[in-house]
Amino acid sequence: MPSEPGPEPSPGGGSSLADALVEASPNGVLVADGAGRLVRLNPACARLLPLLGDPLGRRATEAVLVPELAAVLEPGRDTRDELVITVGHRELLVRAVPLADGCGGHGRLLLVEDVTRLRQAERHRSEFVANVSHELRTPATAIAGYAETLLEDRDTLDPPVARMVEVIHRNARRLTELFDDLLYLSRLDAEEGPLPLAPVLVAPVVTECLDKVQAAAADKEVTLQTFGLDGVRVLANREALGHVVGNLVENAVKYSHQGGVVTVGARRRGEGWRIEVIDVGIGIDPSHHERVFERFYRVDKGRARAAGGTGLGLAIVARLCGKMGADLSLRSQLGSGSVFRVWLPQARD
Repeated sequence: MPSEPGPEPSPGGGSSLADALVEASPNGVLVADGAGRLVRLNPACARLLPLLGDPLGRRATEAVLVPELAAVLEPGRDTRDELVITVGHRELLVRAVPLADGCGGHGRLLLVEDVTRLRQAERHRSEFVANVSHELRTPATAIAGYAETLLEDRDTLDPPVARMVEVIHRNARRLTELFDDLLYLSRLDAEEGPLPLAPVLVAPVVTECLDKVQAAAADKEVTLQTFGLDGVRVLANREALGHVVGNLVENAVKYSHQGGVVTVGARRRGEGWRIEVIDVGIGIDPSHHERVFERFYRVDKGRARAAGGTGLGLAIVARLCGKMGADLSLRSQLGSGSVFRVWLPQARD
């Protein structure tokens, strides 16, 4: 026997599944039409946002009591916006996206998520990592120092003892570098907002970075070379740019073959410059490209352990590029080397 047909959705969509989902959503949903008037909001949005009286039918600038939110709901705005605001004791993640015709013109959709607990947990994690790294760095530094002192009198040590002291010294140094990187990332996480930017000449920054890896490059007979750096000036944070280029060059040397070549250069692209760090080393399979900038992610754990390092260098690079507004990209194939590119705007006079 055929089943009875279900009820037809009302013309206004009040009984539709989509409306039911919007009403039941724990996240706030707010819609403004092409004139900037509020035409829809769910109970979660009314609970999370400070709104004036009955907001429906009113302009966002009149009804929404948070100026930053009212601004992203302005008519004619066609960008995707994301911001975190504090409302009372809550921290809210707000995403605003443009809507196509259907809301009286091109409207705006606002999604509001309460991230208070998530942000608190992230702060507690960052503080814990920073405190533990600070406490453990001191004994690791002491162990490395005493081992280095013993190795200065290597001739007086039995060969097996000397090898054990070398292992102690090498691993103590790796621990110290790990704690330094963790502390640096914790400081970056604690600093809200972008880094201060100023005109920076790229050539001196690259020279300093290459000087620091000269010894490691000489051990592997890796040739260091540059191109196109003369007169290149970008809008950046000099200290951050030094960390970015330094980490990329160090990685390029580390994963180069014996007798390889590492090249650092600059090419003009649009209204800025693309700084490139190129090697002809082991390369990275494209399946790993999206994750190599994650903390502690290893493409090849065995090879990474043999090469040393903390697993945080590329995470620091990505974090610093984000805080400078720089575009970071990677082109690589397994066995064919890698090209890391950092795009920065041209510094204006």
